[in-house]
Amino acid sequence: MRETPSVVIKSKFKIPGTKKKSRRYTTYLDYINRPDAKDSREQFESYHDYMEDKMKSSGLFTREDDRLNDEKRRAVRDIFKLAQENGSILWQDVISFDNAWLRETGVLHDDLVDEKRLIQATRNAVDSMLRKEKMVHAYWTGAVHYNTDNIHVHVAIVETSHMRERGKRKPKSIELMKSKVIHSLADRTKEQEKLNAFIRDELVAHKRNRKIQTLPNRVLHPALVRQFKDIYERLPEDKRQWRYNMNGMQALRESLDRLTDRYIDIHFKSEFQAFNERLEQEVSFYRRSYGDTEKAERYGTTKRQDLYTRMGNAILFEMRDLSKEQATCEKNESYKHPVRRAFNQQKIFNESLYRIERHMNDEFEHLKNQRAFEQLERDIEYGK
Repeated sequence: MRETPSVVIKSKFKIPGTKKKSRRYTTYLDYINRPDAKDSREQFESYHDYMEDKMKSSGLFTREDDRLNDEKRRAVRDIFKLAQENGSILWQDVISFDNAWLRETGVLHDDLVDEKRLIQATRNAVDSMLRKEKMVHAYWTGAVHYNTDNIHVHVAIVETSHMRERGKRKPKSIELMKSKVIHSLADRTKEQEKLNAFIRDELVAHKRNRKIQTLPNRVLHPALVRQFKDIYERLPEDKRQWRYNMNGMQALRESLDRLTDRYIDIHFKSEFQAFNERLEQEVSFYRRSYGDTEKAERYGTTKRQDLYTRMGNAILFEMRDLSKEQATCEKNESYKHPVRRAFNQQKIFNESLYRIERHMNDEFEHLKNQRAFEQLERDIEYGK
C-alpha cells in the first residue's frame, strides 16, 4: 500500500537530433515559458530562461554557486549549447514538495522559504545520483520554483564529454535522489539527540535507582524466575547454539520473547511505552515522506525485532555464565552433600539473575540511544 509521498521526483530526458527533427536545447526553455507557443527550434540552453523566470524562480544555482551573475549565466548556457552540439542528452528532473511537510521540517516558515537548505539538498541528491550512474562528466544547474501550489526544484543535466547513448536512468538512482533530499531536509539527528538526552538524564537515571531496588524484588516475581529456569532447562547441549538467531534456538525464541516481555513489564513498562511512541513517530514520518506504507511498517517491525534479539542474547549470555558456574561447582567436593549443593546452586542462580538484569539494562539502553534514521538511510541508499 502506498500513500501520496511528501517528496516526489519526476524525470524525463531529451535526445538531440537534426535541427529539423528535434527541438534545439536553447529554445526549449522558451517553449516551456510560453506554453501556448510551440517552436521547433528549441535549444538546451534556453531551458534556463524558463528555470530562472523571475515570476517563477529566484534564479539559477549550480554545484558551486547559489546565484549566478551574468557572466556565469552565459557560461552555463554555452556549456549546454556545446553539450547539445556534441550529442549530449538533456536530463530534466523536477523535485516537488508537499508544503505541509516543508513546514514540518522547518524549510517553510510563515511563507518564508529557506532556499539555502533546498539548494544544498538538491546538490546532495544530484551528486549522489550522478555517482551512482557513473556520470562523471555531467554538468547540471537548478532553480527553485514557486509558481504552483507546491514548491519545487527544476534540475537540468548534460554531459560535456563521453556522452552516453541511453537516457534512461536506473529507478534506484532516482530513489537515491529522493532519499538524499529527505535526509538533507529532515535529518532526525536533532530529534534523536533530544530523545537521547531525555533517556540519559531522566529515564536512565531513574532506571539506575530502580535497578538497585530490584535486588529484593526478584523474590517478588517468581513467574520471571520460572520462565528463566524453563528456558535454561530446554537449551540445546551445544552451547555454540546459545545465540538468539542460531538454528538451535528456533524452538525457544518465542519463550525468550515472552521472558523479555515480562522483564520489561516489571522493570521498564513506562520506558518501553515511550520507546514505542518514539518509534511510531519515526515510522509515521517515514510513511509521510516516502509514501511507502509497507516499507515503513517493516522498518518498525525490524526495530522491535532488534530489541527482542538483543534482549534474548542478554538472557542467553547469562545462561552461559550460569552453566559455567554450575559446572565448576559440581567439581567441588563440597557439592557431594545434597543440601549444601542445592543451597549453592540456588545462590549461583540468584547471582546470575542479578547479572542478567544488569546486562539487559545495558542492552535496552543501547537500543534506545541508537539513531533510528541511520538504518532508514541505508535501506533506501542500497534499495532494500
